[in-house]
Amino acid sequence: MKILFYFTSMTPAGGIERVISTLANHFSDFLEVTILVKDQAYSHYPLSEKIKLISLDSELKLNMGSRTKRIGQVSINLVQSVAKLKHHLTLNKYDLYYLAHPLNVLEFFLAHGINKNVIISEHGGINAYNLIYKQIKKWLYHKARVYIVPTRSDAKVYADLNFPVKYIPHFKSSLNYECSDLSKKVVLSIGRMTEAKRQWIMIDLWHKIIYEDNIKNWELHLVGDGNLKKQFEGKIVALELQDYVKILPPIKNVDKYYKASSIFMLTSHSEGFGMVLLEAISFGLPCISYDCPSGPRDIIENEVNGYLVPMDDFDHLRDATLSLLTDPEKLNKFATGAYNTSLKWNDEVVLNKWKEILF
Repeated sequence: MKILFYFTSMTPAGGIERVISTLANHFSDFLEVTILVKDQAYSHYPLSEKIKLISLDSELKLNMGSRTKRIGQVSINLVQSVAKLKHHLTLNKYDLYYLAHPLNVLEFFLAHGINKNVIISEHGGINAYNLIYKQIKKWLYHKARVYIVPTRSDAKVYADLNFPVKYIPHFKSSLNYECSDLSKKVVLSIGRMTEAKRQWIMIDLWHKIIYEDNIKNWELHLVGDGNLKKQFEGKIVALELQDYVKILPPIKNVDKYYKASSIFMLTSHSEGFGMVLLEAISFGLPCISYDCPSGPRDIIENEVNGYLVPMDDFDHLRDATLSLLTDPEKLNKFATGAYNTSLKWNDEVVLNKWKEILF
């Protein structure tokens, strides 16, 4: 059987790209897998040699300085992408199709239609999309064979709305897992530097920890890139945190960052699954995260492998962080809990759930 993954790009070092690469690698053991992207045929994350990665040559480039121009660029790109996708699907036949973003679903619908050969997956949280994308979901997702959602709470909401939903958590990423020895006094966060991830909250937190709580032997390492990176760099300088907060680039061997850290933190507005949290606990790192919709609550067990902090309760976030920075015994206890929790993720169980849908 042949399956086509259609997605905008595999170039970014983001969570959804890691999810797709991991899923495609698993599928390539028993399916003929092709990944079709709109930009260059390149994947930041490793792909099996059995996978074909090809380009539609329809890259979307946005003018971030003008909303009007962005709307025009998106509209033109939509027309171009649909035409090129329709041509590709005329020349190449597949048994199944995998889509993972509302815009790609719309493009695919206009080029081919949505039928029972189409599988739609989710990565972002239920509140992560704008009104247009939400409308696309209501309009088109019920036409697919199934809508795979990786968190229990979101799956329940979609089921109540009569989506053809099935809950399947993501596979654990293919990394060289080995527990951190917790010797480095580093709090790590990995994610795109965008409005949704809100790394500025952690920078503000660190200013309090350094200059009010007078804890200067711990560092905050922010790994990622994005439209807010320069703003964060300026904020770090303005708050005189250059010696305590580091911005580091995404790398393929991301396990290097996990092993050189002792705590993982997220302050996102929303998370679909929170792949970085699963990766973090698999390296034995206690996690601190806002209880945003909806992924963290599926991974963090409060006071077992970390702290699930009430949404936007900054004081609670500060207290939780300080309790781990100043209590080595608790840090080690949560680290053990983190690794033990990670053992619940069984790739074979996840794969069998997928095979029930595929065959």
